[in-house]
Amino acid sequence: MTHKDRILSIIFTILVTVFALIPIYEFKKHKNIKPQELYRVYLNGKSVGLIKSKSKLNDYINEEQKELKEKYNVDTVYVPKSLYISKYNGYDDKTMSEEELYKLIKDKEDFTIKGYKVIIETESGENIELNVLNKEEFKNSINTVVRAFVDNDELEAFLSGEEVVLKGVGKKIEDVYIKENIKIKEAFIPSSELILPDEKEITKYLLFGDEITEKYYTVKAGDTIESIAEDNKLAVEELLVVNQNLKSKNSILSIGQEVSVALISPVVTVVEEEHSVEEQEIAFTTEYEYDGTKSYGTRLVKQEGQNGKQVVTYKIKYENGDVTNALISNTEKVNEVINKIIIIGTKSAISIDPSTIPTSGDWVWPTLQPSKVSSGYGWRWGSFHDAIDITGTGHGSPIFSANNGVVYRVFYEPIGGYQVIIAHENEIYTWYAHLSAQYVKAGDVVKRGQKIGAMGCTGSACTGTHLHFATYKGPPGRGGKHFNPYTIYR
Repeated sequence: MTHKDRILSIIFTILVTVFALIPIYEFKKHKNIKPQELYRVYLNGKSVGLIKSKSKLNDYINEEQKELKEKYNVDTVYVPKSLYISKYNGYDDKTMSEEELYKLIKDKEDFTIKGYKVIIETESGENIELNVLNKEEFKNSINTVVRAFVDNDELEAFLSGEEVVLKGVGKKIEDVYIKENIKIKEAFIPSSELILPDEKEITKYLLFGDEITEKYYTVKAGDTIESIAEDNKLAVEELLVVNQNLKSKNSILSIGQEVSVALISPVVTVVEEEHSVEEQEIAFTTEYEYDGTKSYGTRLVKQEGQNGKQVVTYKIKYENGDVTNALISNTEKVNEVINKIIIIGTKSAISIDPSTIPTSGDWVWPTLQPSKVSSGYGWRWGSFHDAIDITGTGHGSPIFSANNGVVYRVFYEPIGGYQVIIAHENEIYTWYAHLSAQYVKAGDVVKRGQKIGAMGCTGSACTGTHLHFATYKGPPGRGGKHFNPYTIYR
């Protein structure tokens, strides 16, 4: 072995001896030291150090976050959701102070508030989530929203559990519920998320959603609830929903009074199933008799018309105050209708076919009777409803031409579904939408009361079986102006 090899061998032996002695030294060093019980802190899954006390850290955070406690009126603020603390038993004694850890996380992560996460499961599958501090206040808010859409006296009678027996006309609630499935679970909520702190704010969110625009109107002399609603593009029912102190459209207003005119956009659907008994008029129609002994153009009233009366029993389903389904379960006539009879003279030097003599002027209802108007002409949910919706006669029931005329258009489009437009005398047009069937084609001459289609629910704008019936002065889409369909029946 050379001199160089001997030196290398000695060095190797020394190194092996030193490393062998290290564990013995460490053992002797710690043999009288017990493992410490500490806490290891992880931030977003990464270890950031050790602390001595978990409770002291919580106390320190709670002391520093006074502003957050005052904002939400809570006693405790908790660590961020991204912070995880686990017990540690070992010899590492290099710990962080509560202040050091607080400074490390305060500008990076959100501290949390203990509350409840509410999940509203919608039919579309797009769930709505909101955070509340108190579960009972959320339940109270749901109750307030229900009362915004349901008559309180009728609701109290329903909630009492006593059987309500109707004597004559009237209505009673058979069921009330929230359409969506609602889940509530306790949670630690990050302070950066929307937290609804009290019942008032929860109710506001449930009625208006998260895009509420507060808007108020100051009552002036001559104002009525109907005029205020119209001027602010609201239905009367919508105005009453957001002003619970106004019980009906006839409520008394005072000059200077502030009325909310915010547009509602409920995030839950209040369903009311109702048994209703109504007395309705049966409108008389006009019949024509032709007399060849009287001069052409002569018109004589042989019999005046008189409306009849009937009592109609409905099963009605409302969603947030709107009728989505109406079923007629019984009809009882009280007074028979007497039709008006007009004699028309046909005597002339030339032969005249009586069927060619114009008799328009009396308009007939476009559906079977009895029926129910589920939505009127006017503002609804922020847009103008340029028609009346008629329901209650059932899917596939006949739709009639409201008067003599010529079929102007027969078509389909995605919003209104299958539709028919008829041109009448005096530039009047009637428009029938959401049909399940069309029985005429463009250019057909139709008579008053002739079947032109069947009631349905086609098109994305349909929420339940009904006829969307509109009237125009002038051709729709070509300069024509819509007007209230009721005016042709007056």
